[in-house]
Amino acid sequence: MMKKSSLSLFIAALILVASTAFAGKMATVDIPEKPEMYATAPAALTPQQCAQCHTGAFNGLKNAGGKHRFDCQGCHTVIHAYNPKKANYDEVMPKCASCHTDIHGPTAKDCASCHSNPHTPRKVAMTPRLAGACATCHAAEKAELVKFPSKHTNVSCDRCHTSHGYKPSCFMCHRPHYKDQPVEACAKCHSVHKPKMVTYQGTDWNQTCASCHGKIAEKLRKTASRHNKVACASCHKSKHGYIPQCTECHKAPHPKTILDRFPNCLGCHLDVHDLPSMK
Repeated sequence: MMKKSSLSLFIAALILVASTAFAGKMATVDIPEKPEMYATAPAALTPQQCAQCHTGAFNGLKNAGGKHRFDCQGCHTVIHAYNPKKANYDEVMPKCASCHTDIHGPTAKDCASCHSNPHTPRKVAMTPRLAGACATCHAAEKAELVKFPSKHTNVSCDRCHTSHGYKPSCFMCHRPHYKDQPVEACAKCHSVHKPKMVTYQGTDWNQTCASCHGKIAEKLRKTASRHNKVACASCHKSKHGYIPQCTECHKAPHPKTILDRFPNCLGCHLDVHDLPSMK
């Protein structure tokens, strides 16, 4: 009995020594404690620091972030808290409604259907959802298309505007009036939402006019009249098809006795584009 008791005491002593030794060595390496490193709260991460991992989001904001180009924490108040087991993605991600009201009306609350990436809010794809709601914001353009019917009236907005804010070249559908015509010239005569209401900005459009009115342009080129040096828009003013009165430029060019007998200038001057011609 004594031998058994002594053996039990010996084993208990060994276990106590081993457990004490294990408790004193809980790590495989020795790292000195530095509590001073945790004495102050850390500063918030800067966008540049976030970008070290989230380069795609950073570049999106840089190139097409619009008004979203501010500190990441402005939206992401909870960072790196996503847990796959909890499936808490919706919980930790910011909500559009936290900052934005119903700016597109009460029926357009599905922001992500157009603004698919909050880091590139200015890149808006022209989805069927958006194409059917253009007039909600662009009422004036829609009104012009209805009031001034043209082939553009019957074309869906997304036929030309393939993404929100995209302004296409007229030459995607239309041929230029003359070779090497600059596309910038189109909008100086044609308002895109009422293209048949042709107006002129400036007076230097003779080459454009000649593309349709070739015979008249050739007459003006050959005539000895001073009219061959006058821009078409100087007489035809600011609206296509406008026919001016001679008296808008010429104030009583003949004595009163002649004007009384011939009040209509074109009674003698038969062709305003070739005045010397007296047929």
